[in-house]
Amino acid sequence: MEYKQFVVKAFEREPGKWRASVERANGKALLRAMARRRRALDKFITGMDATAAEEAMRMAMAAIDANAFSRISYRDKRQARLALKDIEPGGARPDARQPVDAFGVAD
Repeated sequence: MEYKQFVVKAFEREPGKWRASVERANGKALLRAMARRRRALDKFITGMDATAAEEAMRMAMAAIDANAFSRISYRDKRQARLALKDIEPGGARPDARQPVDAFGVAD
């Protein structure tokens, strides 16, 4: 089945033990490592057994919904969280008098 530009397939690993695989619908890699070693994850398989195919597919779709295969880096997520903390209703911050560096940390 296709779900949010991913292909999710359930398979029976052993009798009564189901898992699901996730691949991109366009055939590209799910994730690429940005280290010296150029590795790519082409297919993801759920790590827990389910008792039914539908349950295994729900686990895989939950991973997609949680942005497990997002191209957003950890650093970008951290900076976005820090920026959201700085936003207060009414535009006032309780620590507005303290200088803040680029990472949102007060001196």
